[in-house]
Amino acid sequence: MKKILFAIICAVVSLSATSQENKLAVNAGFLFPSTLNATVGYERSFTYGNAVELYGEIGNHWKTGDGNFWKGYYWDGGIIYKHRLHRYKNGSFRLRFGPQFGAVERKFFIGIEGGFEYSYVFQNGCEFSIIQKNNVNFLHGDTFRNGLMLGFKIPF
Repeated sequence: MKKILFAIICAVVSLSATSQENKLAVNAGFLFPSTLNATVGYERSFTYGNAVELYGEIGNHWKTGDGNFWKGYYWDGGIIYKHRLHRYKNGSFRLRFGPQFGAVERKFFIGIEGGFEYSYVFQNGCEFSIIQKNNVNFLHGDTFRNGLMLGFKIPF
């Protein structure tokens, strides 16, 4: 009986030690040309600091003129693999890449996203991230988007 209780306690301790593997990621920023962008994602961490993120985003490629601000909106989603390049005392630097799909002005597209991410981990487990993002999209006119995004990740 003591061995079973000890095994259960060890299992609970190991589960609580890995409880920060799942994170809710929220990012926002500016992309070139003239684009506002917001992203919400679910990040799952793996060994050695690598991770996978399933995300959805919405953006607006605004145009000048009266009433034209919301005419160039887009939405997309995808999956990103994040390969850790360097680990710091309280942070990490990762390479991000993966496929995406979505729609802009009622035209569907597929694309590839790549870039870099620096994350700083606070003592409570929350993270602050700076993301350099590059998108190459096919099947419509908004082919290239690149820029910077700031965000945070909340463990759950």
